[in-house]
Amino acid sequence: MTSKLKRIGIDAGGYFLILLGIASGWLPGPGGIPLVLAGLSLLSIHNEWAQRLRDYIIRDGSKFLRKLFPNNSYIQIAYDALSLALLGGAIWFALRHAALWQYSLAAILLALAILVACFNRERYHRLKRRLRKPRQQT
Repeated sequence: MTSKLKRIGIDAGGYFLILLGIASGWLPGPGGIPLVLAGLSLLSIHNEWAQRLRDYIIRDGSKFLRKLFPNNSYIQIAYDALSLALLGGAIWFALRHAALWQYSLAAILLALAILVACFNRERYHRLKRRLRKPRQQT
């Protein structure tokens, strides 16, 4: 009886984390994806389908980014323009001083602009490599 309750509790926690990840996915920051992966990890304890899905996401997630941000200069320029447009929209909504939803939209647009700018042209990976590289003394 306690093993059934434990399984129900673990599965309920997994589903709750997935729903929380979906609900918070639109907010700035990495809230959605880690919560969904944590929920899939809990569900994968007792469910083979969740384990297969979790492994697929972890294994092939980088392929999705490579398809989304290909090494094509025209597409990269378009993403840079999109990032600047999102940044301009964020500034415009932030400076309006009107309603709370406009401040929220400004924060979301700012987060999207930063995300698009970082992942376009692998800027995020280059920044990570620069931060990891030891500095040479002159």
